[in-house]
Amino acid sequence: MPESDDLTLLKQYAGGDESAFTVLVERHVHLVFSAALRQVRNPSHAEEITQAVFLILTQKAKSLGPKTILSGWLYQTARLTAANFQRSENRRQQREQETYMQSTLTGPDPASWEQIAPLLEDAMGHLKEADRDAIVLRFFENKTPQEVAATLKLNEVTARKRVSRALDKLRKFFTKRGVVVPLAALTTAISANSIHAAPAGLATAISATAAKGAAVAATITTLAQGTLKIMAYTKLKLALGIGAAILLAGGATTVVLCHAGGGNAATREIIKHAQERYASLTSYSDEGQTVTTLGGMTFNYMFSIKLARPNLYRIEWSEPTEYFTNSGVVWSAGNGDFLAMGDRNAKKQASRDSALGGATGLSGDASSSIPSVFFNLNWGNQLVTSAANEKQLPDEKVGDVDCYVLSAETKKGVTRTLWIGKQDFLIHQVRNVISAEALNATLSAAAKGHPAVSASLQNSGVQFNGATSTETHMNIVVNSNLSAADFVR
Repeated sequence: MPESDDLTLLKQYAGGDESAFTVLVERHVHLVFSAALRQVRNPSHAEEITQAVFLILTQKAKSLGPKTILSGWLYQTARLTAANFQRSENRRQQREQETYMQSTLTGPDPASWEQIAPLLEDAMGHLKEADRDAIVLRFFENKTPQEVAATLKLNEVTARKRVSRALDKLRKFFTKRGVVVPLAALTTAISANSIHAAPAGLATAISATAAKGAAVAATITTLAQGTLKIMAYTKLKLALGIGAAILLAGGATTVVLCHAGGGNAATREIIKHAQERYASLTSYSDEGQTVTTLGGMTFNYMFSIKLARPNLYRIEWSEPTEYFTNSGVVWSAGNGDFLAMGDRNAKKQASRDSALGGATGLSGDASSSIPSVFFNLNWGNQLVTSAANEKQLPDEKVGDVDCYVLSAETKKGVTRTLWIGKQDFLIHQVRNVISAEALNATLSAAAKGHPAVSASLQNSGVQFNGATSTETHMNIVVNSNLSAADFVR
């Protein structure tokens, strides 16, 4: 059957036709198995992952949209599930330091494939969904340009351009990691080597268990549920453009700047000194990290901040995980406000507030915490008080810096704690803690108007029992001589 029948078969299976699922498994099992094998390098583990992927498909069959490219969706799910497997087994190694080539592989340029294979899944993870679908169809499934165009519902010229653009992004990814491969060699290597035949009987075993809802090994069920959990968070994050930090209400939320009526005299004095200190600065730069725990997962954001008056800024971040890579930069060099994600083209924003606010969740809150204080913005400003509940905790150190510690409930269920240097009156650490009730209310509100996101959360069965985000600022430098040239991307 042609690729265009995939969703028809899926709909038939959702309506109770188990034979339709069997056809889908037989059609795509080699793709899923191959993606898993490249990551875990163990055929038996790859079989478990493949079974988990199709188990996930049975649970998502009713919620996949009509524009879904099933082979692309299965490839991405296999990638996520294999990463989840490696994480749970604590066996992941640095792919960029490995070389791997299955002894049974054959191809016209094995040397190129030996360099490409360990990095391929990571490279594919950097692509947008549309580009990844195009690569899977054209080179993993070896479809003709005409077939790719028909499946993507594009004209042939546009489809070819999309494939070419995606290939160029892959090539650039490999080049940055020291693997210089001509486009011709890249396409040949992927086409010849990316698909391995799944073990005999695997498709039959999957059809006999997943499609019928029969019992499967506990390890496979656990793996599938873990991946559904990751998919739920990832879908929410990417679809709504928000990150864990903004869910903690530490980001682009409207706040009231500190006033004389909040807290006691000591806390008011500390906050006043901090506000005056930031107001006196001509420039500011730092490096830092945000560590967020959410739904049993931990996310690490690395960032750098550079600010200067009157309106120069550059905040760059990266969030490398085994599930996806989130990186980007938001900046103004005095000629407009821009935001760029990963390898995508920069987009000009309407204003400084829209640029910094749009990057808040994606950057792990780095684009709102210090910039909002430095520019004295009316949102995201950490130097706030919540009526009379601001309290001073025992002093602590952040690195080698002695700090005052101030804590307040900024809204119901959300507690913000600040570590402010006793000598420099600068913020060295921020922690936001949100209760399970407040977090789930935030998630529900965020998912409104996004049926696919809402369905993903419901199908995942994930319980978000609160969350914590700790943002630490290091290597702080103030009042250095910065010019507009320092802020250009």
